[in-house]
Amino acid sequence: MPDKTLRYLIVSVIVLLLIFQIGTLISDLFGMVWGALSAFAVVAVLFLSAYLTKTRRESSFWFFLPILLFTVVSIVLMGWNVMTEDVSWFERVVRLTPFIIGFGAPIVLLLVVYHELRKRTLDDQP
Repeated sequence: MPDKTLRYLIVSVIVLLLIFQIGTLISDLFGMVWGALSAFAVVAVLFLSAYLTKTRRESSFWFFLPILLFTVVSIVLMGWNVMTEDVSWFERVVRLTPFIIGFGAPIVLLLVVYHELRKRTLDDQP
């Protein structure tokens, strides 16, 4: 499978993870309608960032910026929700573990793989 196809698959997985996580967080806070609207907003921003990245081949900045912002916002909101509860530290860790394993770690690993594939693709071009 070519590197370009692998990059597209990785980006698709990152986008799906972000849409799910942001939509879930917003719907938990404000309701289902706002969660759906926020998912559409995430898609729009990510399409715009993909367009900007495509127009500027030398830099992945416009791709990484919104993904990092959405990831940081998700982590802050989830951390805030867990830390403001009146429970023990063990219960907080238990509550954060699925979030970290199911969202935080996969996003970081996929971004590292995407960045390396992009560097390799750009290095192969004349």
